[in-house]
Amino acid sequence: MSGRVGFWNLSGERRAVSYGVIFGVWAEILVYCELHDLFLAPFAPEHFTVYHPPLWGIENIHLLGAAWAFRASIGPGIPLGIAALFIGRSGKRPPLPVKTILWRVWPALALTELCGLAAGAWSWVTGKPVFPEILYPGLTRALITAQSIQLTCYLAGAVTGVAYLIGLWRARGAMARLQARGDSR
Repeated sequence: MSGRVGFWNLSGERRAVSYGVIFGVWAEILVYCELHDLFLAPFAPEHFTVYHPPLWGIENIHLLGAAWAFRASIGPGIPLGIAALFIGRSGKRPPLPVKTILWRVWPALALTELCGLAAGAWSWVTGKPVFPEILYPGLTRALITAQSIQLTCYLAGAVTGVAYLIGLWRARGAMARLQARGDSR
């Protein structure tokens, strides 16, 4: 049930619900980023050690990948969680259950990774970059593959993130139509 909308509570939701959606979406993106970089860091360590600035004094490649994954998850995760809260729960239409909002993140993440893996496979097989060479820090097969994966995931993540939010909006519309149909009987 939505609460009163005020200056510090623009969504109209209880804090527990707001934080659950925002940080739940971010946590899912964090898990995805961690798993993604768990594979990528040992595959192309120089991507993290040479072409990224040092991070928190970490030298172990697995920990460095995990640290960069943590940092990389915040930028898309928190804003997407905030947008999901507003699109999924605010306003006059019936709010989507928090569980629905959170479960719908996974298909977007899976599609993002599949696009990245397809780009990486193409780069690995052909030895060529998917994007203009200026976007690649080096032209070894491992770096070309890793950067093709990364850039594709950034692009696909933006597209699937927007599609996720549109899906939430449409699901709320469908719920409102069902509710209106049920009320008119």
